[in-house]
Amino acid sequence: MHYQAWGVGDPVIALHPLALESSMFAGVARELAAQGFRTLAADLPGFGRTPTPVGALTPARLAEPVIELARSLEKPPILLGMSLGGRVALEAALLEPDAFRGVVCVATFLPWRRSRWALTLARSIDPAWSERLPLERAWPWLKKAADAIEAVPQLEHNWLARASVRVIYYSSCPATRASFLSASREMALDPAFGPHGLWTRLAGLRTPAGFLWGGRDWLIPREHARHVAETMPRALWLEVPCAGHFVNGVHYRCFEHAMALAVVHTADPASARPSSRPARALLTPCLAGEGPSAPEVIASEPARAPRERRAATGGSR
Repeated sequence: MHYQAWGVGDPVIALHPLALESSMFAGVARELAAQGFRTLAADLPGFGRTPTPVGALTPARLAEPVIELARSLEKPPILLGMSLGGRVALEAALLEPDAFRGVVCVATFLPWRRSRWALTLARSIDPAWSERLPLERAWPWLKKAADAIEAVPQLEHNWLARASVRVIYYSSCPATRASFLSASREMALDPAFGPHGLWTRLAGLRTPAGFLWGGRDWLIPREHARHVAETMPRALWLEVPCAGHFVNGVHYRCFEHAMALAVVHTADPASARPSSRPARALLTPCLAGEGPSAPEVIASEPARAPRERRAATGGSR
């Protein structure tokens, strides 16, 4: 499993959304490094530089190398996953709860609780369709188009948006297209209830968990947050009101900062809230000058232990 590493300190394994890869976490990693964490951003199987395994890309199959990576570290890491990566992070924590210190799910795709009629359409998706799209010859033009967009000054430090732009030319690779179709199909077919259903299993999750939702996210149903809070009343519930799912314009730093806050407070739940969970989400700050008044916002710079502050600055640990 290929991964990139930033920072020094307690480990965080970061898992990207569908079709993206590990470079999207460069900005988040800087935020985490300032809080005393080392980020290991991984390419999920079938994406980036990690080879595609044999078989369907179910959450369990995608989670296998994540668990192996966690077991290889000196201490249990926190899992940070976004969208598809969040679903994989949950699966890894459900399968091997003792391998992780905590799990943070950002704008995570969860199984539909209703409207399951769409499963009929999902079952018809065949990853072999990727061979029928002759995009390989278009790679030079796709690459030029993506490079031109990435060169826009406003995207210079917006690593999530830049990684999203690269999908333009990633699509010219048949193997990547097949992985996209396979993972999409398995997410859609993910059972909601029953002994293997995610919503049923979530209630028994033993790993400390935090969930971060975007207030302007049009892709993930807002009711997911409420259902997660009902299913896991002790989980941390955060919302970044000014951000959506992928491209957030001037609010990209708000999203990166919110992810780092979610990791910090999941690692130390007492720093974010009293023993009982609040009735509504804790809001993260907007760094672009928007957002709610200060009393509603979670602390933007949580207190860190002296040992952790030394680690963040490269001191002895």
